[in-house]
Amino acid sequence: MSTPLNVIYILTDQHRWNALGCYGNRIVQTPHIDRLADEGVRFLHAYTPTAICGPARASLFTGMFPVAHGVQINAERSSRQNGDNIAPGIKKIPDYIPGYDYFHLGKWHAEASTVPSDYGAVGHDFDGYGFPGSKVYQNFVFASAPTKENRYVHWLQEKGFETPTVSESFFGKNPHLRVQELYGKLSGPAEAAIPFFIVDEAITRLTSRQNPEKPFFMSVNFWGPHTPCVIPEPYYSMYNPQSIPEDPAFAAGISGKPLHFEHISKMWGVHNLTWPEWQNIIARYYGYITMIDDAIGRLINALQTKDLYDNTLLIFTADHGDAMGAHKLIEKGEFMYDTCYRIPLIARHPQHAKMGQVCDKFVYLHDLCPTLAEIATGAAPDMQGQSQSILGLIRGDEEGSDSRDFVYGECTAHFSAFPQRMVRTKTHKLIFNASSRGELYDMLADPYEIENKIDDPALAGVKRELIDQLIIQMELLHDPLVRWLKRIQGFY
Repeated sequence: MSTPLNVIYILTDQHRWNALGCYGNRIVQTPHIDRLADEGVRFLHAYTPTAICGPARASLFTGMFPVAHGVQINAERSSRQNGDNIAPGIKKIPDYIPGYDYFHLGKWHAEASTVPSDYGAVGHDFDGYGFPGSKVYQNFVFASAPTKENRYVHWLQEKGFETPTVSESFFGKNPHLRVQELYGKLSGPAEAAIPFFIVDEAITRLTSRQNPEKPFFMSVNFWGPHTPCVIPEPYYSMYNPQSIPEDPAFAAGISGKPLHFEHISKMWGVHNLTWPEWQNIIARYYGYITMIDDAIGRLINALQTKDLYDNTLLIFTADHGDAMGAHKLIEKGEFMYDTCYRIPLIARHPQHAKMGQVCDKFVYLHDLCPTLAEIATGAAPDMQGQSQSILGLIRGDEEGSDSRDFVYGECTAHFSAFPQRMVRTKTHKLIFNASSRGELYDMLADPYEIENKIDDPALAGVKRELIDQLIIQMELLHDPLVRWLKRIQGFY
């Protein structure tokens, strides 16, 4: 009988898909994540079901789209609210892994009124967004702290680290939104920063397992490289801002796109930033990524030291991406471009036969739920068409795996209600902005989604086909928004 496979999911927050060395970025240094790609499979077309943190994480937890599991807005409140908790009766990851120890480290943000221990996880219970540096770092404005116990504070004390201080803070230029630094310099050693805290705690849990023979599933969740990119040296000054080339979609801005996007850009105070100012932001974003990569390197080293590396499936991914200057936008929200919906996904299976494989099939973030279930039980569950196990692809078996012709995405609200649905094929993308102008992009001729072709007669047939496909998908999900699309489809 074969030894059960351990599984570790490593999830970063707001990580643009091409901000890794193994995805072609020639500036940011990510040797440890790149190593996983060299030893496993790198997915070229992985997508999140939504580029909003809470709904995306709830999808990963359930294997379902937000409209089906019920979390359609960010779960940041401490009391139960409609739309930010998973609907009753839906199975979740803990239900699919009988016989496994379950560990959760770092960010949670999947539901408003639960924490991981409510589902039997051992590790951290950071409720809501729960950023451990909020109300801890001195001179730090960003205030999204956990409302319950902050393990990070005790860890700093146990390790003998002084409370870090933030300096050189940079904000957007909207005087009415001075609540979140875009970047800042953190005092103290890198070892005191939150990514190293998360990995140190993960290693402690691996060491203290009561039954080392029992398989485990561990979810390791970073808060970065999500802004505020408040990072210590050497990462703060690691990258020369002037070396960062202008994003291909920067100069075009939001021309031909809904007016709402201009409001988002101006809200963040980034609408009129020059490219040199963006270079400073991106340099710190890259520094954050490299800091996380170094922390992941420590985790890999610990797995090797403890003889766990060759019996553990390691998957690295992100909940969603980040515009980071494209279209003069930042973060994510009510815009459905590949900068935000396309995500990195790398899997290193210890028995993977094809080193450094690249897979160009469409996969979803929430495919990882049934994938984990198949590993734990030997059988992939029926996810009612919402997700599917990609264990075969992770093992390197592309021939025996089902393929998708398209991926689908949805957004209901972020800072304001702005319902959207998307269907994306290998050649085109249609975005249904329910309360505004639609968007259509030729992804081969225009991969940066600059020129909106929604009214181009030459693509009328493509638009019709994609609208039909979108209606079918929305009907399968019992999405109430489909009624509006069906009524206006003839002239949208």
